[in-house]
Amino acid sequence: MFDSSQFPQIPFDEVSKRINADSLVVTPNRRLALALNEKFNQDQIKQKKTAWYSADILPFSSLIERIYLESLYVKPVVALPLLLSVYQEQVLWESIILSSEAGKALLRISQTAHLVSEAWHLAHAWRLIHRLGDIVPNEDIREFLSWAETYQNITTLTRQTDQARICDLITEQYEFLDIKKPSQIICYGFDVITPQQILFLKKLNNCGCEVVIANPAIQWPQSLATIQRFEYTNSQEEIYQAAIWARSKIETVSNSVNSVRVGIVVPALMKYRNTLIRIFKEVMHPDIRLALPGAKRNIAPFNVSLGLALINYPLIDIAFVSLALLDQKVEFNRISYWLRSPFLAGSENEMSQRVLLDAQIRRFSEPEISLERLFILVSRASGGKECPILLQCLSVLRIFRQTRLPESASHTVFARIIAEVLQILGFPGERGLDSSEFQTLKKWQMLVANFAALDQVNAKTSYPEAVSRLRQMAANTLFQPETPNVPVQIIDVFEATGMEFDHLWVMGLSDEQWPLRSHPNPFLPLELQRKEKLPWGSTLESSAYCQRLTRNWLSSAKDIILSYPRYSNDRDGHELKSSPLIRSIPLREAVILDMEQHHERIIQSCEMEYIVDCESSPLDKEMAKQGIKGGTSIIKDYAACPFRAWAKHRLSITGLDAPHTGLNAAERGLLVHQVLAQLWQQLKTKEALDDISDHNLERILEGITNSVILQMEQYKPIALSGRFAQIEQRRLFRLVLEWLDEEKKRSSFRMIAAEEKCLIQIGDLILNARLDRIDELEDGQWIVIDYKTSRKSIQSMIGERPDEPQLPLYLVMAGMKQQAAGAAFAVIKRGEMGFMAVAREADLLPGIKAFSQLEKCTRFNTWEELIEAWRQSLTNLATGFCNGDARVSPKNFPVTCKFCDMQLFCRIHERIDDSIELSKENG
Repeated sequence: MFDSSQFPQIPFDEVSKRINADSLVVTPNRRLALALNEKFNQDQIKQKKTAWYSADILPFSSLIERIYLESLYVKPVVALPLLLSVYQEQVLWESIILSSEAGKALLRISQTAHLVSEAWHLAHAWRLIHRLGDIVPNEDIREFLSWAETYQNITTLTRQTDQARICDLITEQYEFLDIKKPSQIICYGFDVITPQQILFLKKLNNCGCEVVIANPAIQWPQSLATIQRFEYTNSQEEIYQAAIWARSKIETVSNSVNSVRVGIVVPALMKYRNTLIRIFKEVMHPDIRLALPGAKRNIAPFNVSLGLALINYPLIDIAFVSLALLDQKVEFNRISYWLRSPFLAGSENEMSQRVLLDAQIRRFSEPEISLERLFILVSRASGGKECPILLQCLSVLRIFRQTRLPESASHTVFARIIAEVLQILGFPGERGLDSSEFQTLKKWQMLVANFAALDQVNAKTSYPEAVSRLRQMAANTLFQPETPNVPVQIIDVFEATGMEFDHLWVMGLSDEQWPLRSHPNPFLPLELQRKEKLPWGSTLESSAYCQRLTRNWLSSAKDIILSYPRYSNDRDGHELKSSPLIRSIPLREAVILDMEQHHERIIQSCEMEYIVDCESSPLDKEMAKQGIKGGTSIIKDYAACPFRAWAKHRLSITGLDAPHTGLNAAERGLLVHQVLAQLWQQLKTKEALDDISDHNLERILEGITNSVILQMEQYKPIALSGRFAQIEQRRLFRLVLEWLDEEKKRSSFRMIAAEEKCLIQIGDLILNARLDRIDELEDGQWIVIDYKTSRKSIQSMIGERPDEPQLPLYLVMAGMKQQAAGAAFAVIKRGEMGFMAVAREADLLPGIKAFSQLEKCTRFNTWEELIEAWRQSLTNLATGFCNGDARVSPKNFPVTCKFCDMQLFCRIHERIDDSIELSKENG
């Protein structure tokens, strides 16, 4: 902790006066510097000044950097070494660790280098670097000392220094630097100050600069402040209550929202950041119209101090997808997002076309896709005419990769290549960027510039390594776009030091979260960290530091709330207790606030009327006669759920295909259909199957399977490349050969139709259908066969809403019902080969019973009665579809809805809940 007795102290009221007298103010962090600068400006306004000099207020690290830059570039009297950036330090540490014997056994070099760099900085900040040799080292410390010695030698040889040593360097050379030196420095808001900083301040004091201490004023002693402690059920409720409370404090101010200062302090801010933003947005901007596309984005009255990693911003993510696409395969989900991004050339002109393109190419794509494959898919889609700008960009990018991409080069060269690649793709897009996006783009440009500067520590790299390094730098760079001054500040516990508020809420103060746990650095001796009282070096120091922070909170506002959740957010939801640091404050019963929503006002002003609207306009008769797309699946979908049939076949709504590895079940089933169709077109009869020799049958079958594999390969070249095509051909060959053994068990028959297109009229609806196969038996009767590569039940064909109505539809179609003697599923699956059929007589197919022996068909006296019952049920389904019936009525909820694509459209779960609530209200 900082011993303030080493320097004179001044009251807080003197700070503003001394700022006017051209004093320099130094703070421990940037947020406090901004807050103090804003307070200074407001004081000048209150004094009705029209103009004043800007206050010189900056963080301590910025002061050191400013002195260094002035000495280096303005008046270079002393030859100073080159200051490495944090990115250059990271790369240098990684290279040193990787080249060591111990480093070769490590799996996470980047994380190790980060901890080693942290130890290096702590050792210099607390002046431990020369005392490490006095401690008997363990294995980790010995390696650190070895790496540190190498690091020291390299930087000395190349005349480089880093952030850890620049303060010591400035302290040593300060009196020789020919720069403008401040006459007075005010240290404001410091709670912890390192020995390195103390030496620097003493050096300034000895050189004639007055160093004084000014701690934030205690505006509200604990005896005058209103302090309350609340317990809430969980963190979600706690955040929601804090948001409503913050909004109420803003609304009580009549003149200006900026005249009230509300602080929300969160110890685990990174953990709850997204939840905080979501809930505060809902409370501060309840109007749902603000979330609609094209709505004007108002400035939120709150600000979260902790930014996201730069890589998490959409603009930056699109940039990395573009760079990765140049030389490697990229997940299709990211390519899908990339195609619909507004940050590429033509994104505005081709917006609708690219959405449709995404839906189209995903049917033929693999889970990972290369630039070449993407170019082919885009070219094939409508001949590339729908998205010419995108196709042109991909074409130029392919040429660039072939002609301009070197195997290895300097970081400067690759920085130029990165800029060219993004320029080819029209990054950052056609439309104007908003303020946040523009700031993000500037941060990206700075990041690429820092990447180019890595040549100072590593001369050569490859393109994959360059992109990986740039991605790592973006992942380690926290960024928060600047916003106007707003009344509600959501900050973490470290930034709250020195801040002043009118109202303060500190949340998450459970015994698990507060005080914060210690986290000593593993590369520094633990006993040395304890002895020197590093803030997080031991449990004792961590607890003492958190106690000081807690005391500061209790005097930083007139209205203070301390809260904690009763139950954790873990899966077990275990019970929590209040932090021991706040238990002395009496626990009060929490006031549960609620915000009046727009829909609640509507409910209160009138009586709600429930209207069930499940009828759409009837299907046009001419359209019904011409046939609509979907075939027999229209009846199948309507039997499952009328809404599904209406959405899919009247509105043409379909779910998006998910790219998959290899072939899926539908594609393998298609191969089986094609092989059997071609095979029976050659064989024709059962006698031909019996007479053909095994050798000839295998030869014919091998030729057919090779042919259908080649056809499929045109659409799925990656899935069926090389040996995969051979493996799939052998699987298909063996599967069909095994099925033919089942066909040989049958009595004589003749195949009269295979994969034949036909029209089926059922009621007023005409359907396009494709018959898998029709066999004619010896007595002239027909068997309708439908190939299935999965197990099917006879029950799926029976009932008023059959799950598989396709075969019954074929049986009742005009001209077939008099001759049809049965309908059968041909189950072509290893280990389950056979027929599942509803037949007029027994043994028409191997092991098949007569319909009258089936449990579901006992109520039918004759085959004709069964056919007529099917006709009536299917006609009712067709009539319901034509009449516009669009009820959300799944046949068997939730099984029917399990694999349905329409759940987001019909909102079945909301309807089920509403119907349950409505039935309860009605008694």
